[in-house]
Amino acid sequence: MKLNHELERKMMLYIERCEKYDPSGEVLEKLRLDGYQDMEIAYAALKLNEGKLIEFSPSIDAQGHLNTFQTGNLTYKGHSILDNIRDDSVWSKAKEKVGTIFSSVSLSIVAGVAESYIKSKFGI
Repeated sequence: MKLNHELERKMMLYIERCEKYDPSGEVLEKLRLDGYQDMEIAYAALKLNEGKLIEFSPSIDAQGHLNTFQTGNLTYKGHSILDNIRDDSVWSKAKEKVGTIFSSVSLSIVAGVAESYIKSKFGI
């Protein structure tokens, strides 16, 4: 399955918008995003967890299939990445700079490009 950076960003923004810390991890169980299938969301959550950007707990059945998943919190690293890509105009500029290889680079690379863009705005 292909990893979708747009979906990763939307998920992180959704988690961040939740008003309270959710130790039960039920935030993404309620997440439904137009245009995305449950398995796409679950796969993105799994990869965000592997990258240590969110906390994630999958429920796997006896056949090894993903039944449900729970996540509810960004990690410190997740907050740091999201800080650089939260703003829509910065996100668009970073995607523009990455260009046609957007789907071939990691989210952290895109966030790094966004960070460089932000620094240039401050003359850093």
